[in-house]
Amino acid sequence: MNFQPSARQRELVVLAGDLARTQFAPRAAMYDQQASFPFENYADLRQTGLLALCIPERYGGMGADFATYCLVSEEIARSCGATALTFNMHCSTMMWIGPLADELDMSPAERQAHESRRARVYQHVLENGHLYAQPFSEGHQNRSGRLIFQCQAQRTEGGFRISGKKIFASLA
Repeated sequence: MNFQPSARQRELVVLAGDLARTQFAPRAAMYDQQASFPFENYADLRQTGLLALCIPERYGGMGADFATYCLVSEEIARSCGATALTFNMHCSTMMWIGPLADELDMSPAERQAHESRRARVYQHVLENGHLYAQPFSEGHQNRSGRLIFQCQAQRTEGGFRISGKKIFASLA
């Protein structure tokens, strides 16, 4: 395979690589040793706009395709595995509700409802720097073939209370 990155892909790889080498790498061992979330790295990702990497341009994002996402993620992974893994979860969510969802068979009403939801999600990322997780791991769910979630999040003073059982959830 003779892959030649586009000028835009090269630009994003340089941005991610510089950020990862200068900011993420010096903090990576600390996050691993403390088993802590890389909050500082996400502040940097917000500041550079990379949280919007996989948000389509028509919503105000960078509009990266899957190949571009892979190139950027590779640069992040060279310096901080924890950030690369969690960045993957966030970007995958942006792609699932975006171009991947566009390929799903939906009724006009379902498509309109989905469009409204994804526009809000994208807006939260772009305007507030929100980060999205993927807690799709309720063991019974895949066996049933239906999306029956038993976990719940209830708003409390100062945050949320999560109840239920997950077998795995990145960014939780």
